[in-house]
Amino acid sequence: MQALRRPIDTTALTAPVHRREVRRSWRALVAAHPEARDLAGAFRRLVLGFATFTAPIALLAFALIVWATLDDGGPDVVQAVVVQSVLGGLLLLAGVVCGWAWLRLRRRRPRPRVHHRLMGFAAANGLSYSPGPTSAAPGAPLRLRGALNLYRVLRSPDARGVEFANYELLNSTMSNTSPQFGGYCALRLPVALPNILLRSLDGPRRPLHTSAALPDSQVLSLEGDFDRYFRLYCPEGYERDALYLFTPDVMGRLVDHLRGLDVEIVDDWLYLISARDLVTDSAERWQALAAAVDALDDRIDRWARWRDDRAARGEPVPRADGSADGSARRLATQRGTLRTTWSLGTILIVGFVTLCFVGLLIAINLG
Repeated sequence: MQALRRPIDTTALTAPVHRREVRRSWRALVAAHPEARDLAGAFRRLVLGFATFTAPIALLAFALIVWATLDDGGPDVVQAVVVQSVLGGLLLLAGVVCGWAWLRLRRRRPRPRVHHRLMGFAAANGLSYSPGPTSAAPGAPLRLRGALNLYRVLRSPDARGVEFANYELLNSTMSNTSPQFGGYCALRLPVALPNILLRSLDGPRRPLHTSAALPDSQVLSLEGDFDRYFRLYCPEGYERDALYLFTPDVMGRLVDHLRGLDVEIVDDWLYLISARDLVTDSAERWQALAAAVDALDDRIDRWARWRDDRAARGEPVPRADGSADGSARRLATQRGTLRTTWSLGTILIVGFVTLCFVGLLIAINLG
């Protein structure tokens, strides 16, 4: 399998462009993809931006109100201060969340020059281009983790091809292990494989992320010094399968070409996931992505020989064409899937909100 043309052509990303060309290509893009204007995204950015920039003013007002309440005194001063402090804390949390979401969405605002470059890049490398935002295909595994919006999607025409996209997960489930915002490169696998995750140890740090955490009981130590670069998670009982798939030569290629990217197998898809946007107009980043895809191409073909030894015990194996029967589906969704738990970020947010409501109840009872 050759997912990308070799060598990849990045001329369109670095060549000078004229405003007239950008305006012409933008009109053509909007005519073919009206969603490229992203009017809903513009409204969201407006609302989030307003909330982000007014939150500090509102917090200052709350601080002055609390100060005035303490200065005035009175029999209900404790109750009043508790209520005001709780409301201020909730406002602070809302401001932080709105500010973070506004920054991520602002980077994805429609930029005709970037779209122009990406259209030229896609045409030069035999890829289709969709500006988005658009919903993921119904069969996409990541869609099971929440409402999935895709931006700047590039796809190869082959059935066993490659897809690049920036994404946003809305209303994500508690079993979602992917960042809320990010980018991915998806490669179709010849067979459905167990859910295995290689988390990069030098990727973007997410100390208080709200995506699901993985228990350490599912960590599998790798041979050599690969544990310095990746942490491998596999379902219990699939340790031997993980070592069969991620052999030392595969891990060596991943260390050389995939630093900073998580690698996750979900059914018959392999995802290279980053908390940063992957689809940009940076030629250097595309060269690195192309090297990562090339490093995995021939190894993915070898994985077609993998067979679940549970079939020898009369248990059916899930098929990559999505036609698995009930028993096979149970294998894919129960034993072959990683277990998740609440992350530290989720625990802190839920605990903070719960503490605020408890404080309100106590203040009300004091009155």
